[in-house]
Amino acid sequence: MRRLIVAFVMAAATGGCGLISSDVTETPFDLPSKSYSFDTSAFPIPAGITSEIPCGAGQLVVDCCAPPVGPAPDCNATPIMCQQNENGVNVCTATVEVSQSQMLNFGQEVPALSGLPSVIDIKIKKISYRVDSNTLTIDLPDIELFLGPSGATKKTDAGVVKFGTMPAIAAGTMPAGDVILERNAESVLGMFTQDITQPISFIASTTVTVTHTPTGRIDLTVSGKLAASL
Repeated sequence: MRRLIVAFVMAAATGGCGLISSDVTETPFDLPSKSYSFDTSAFPIPAGITSEIPCGAGQLVVDCCAPPVGPAPDCNATPIMCQQNENGVNVCTATVEVSQSQMLNFGQEVPALSGLPSVIDIKIKKISYRVDSNTLTIDLPDIELFLGPSGATKKTDAGVVKFGTMPAIAAGTMPAGDVILERNAESVLGMFTQDITQPISFIASTTVTVTHTPTGRIDLTVSGKLAASL
């Protein structure tokens, strides 16, 4: 009798008697890799921010948005403030937002999902990133990842929701690691995968502060491990 009880417990633990582990019903698959490039030549840096410009009281330039000579920059389009640099000197500093979007279509890009219903649950196992090349002469701050409806290209577009963050990347370095996911990342993904046949936008965005014209480019890739269940 004791052997029969042990056998029953082992069978139940491994899915016997109709008790099927949830892992058995999952279909693991790779997140289609998405590549992003941030090239300083395309940064919307205002004219005049080619080298550090001392500013403030006692300087030739008191107000960075109203220089005494030359055309005034459009500080509404790109904020420019008089801020202290790493050497303790006040210089004109522009805040530049750069972003790039990629289309993501699970129904077309993931063969493992073919044959499954268009409405499924998708679980996140891991989202990773790697830097493929980096010739930037400036540090890149945290890069935020967003999901949005098809056609969205910026984090401020309608319907766009934050998904995760890649840590800051020092100039010239090529790190790799895990994306820091938002606590509700899985539910955010669920918002945009209610029908996997519909494309969505996968957006990477960062905000850079510059005191002079930077150079270089960074190429990075986001990938991951997911699982689908009915």
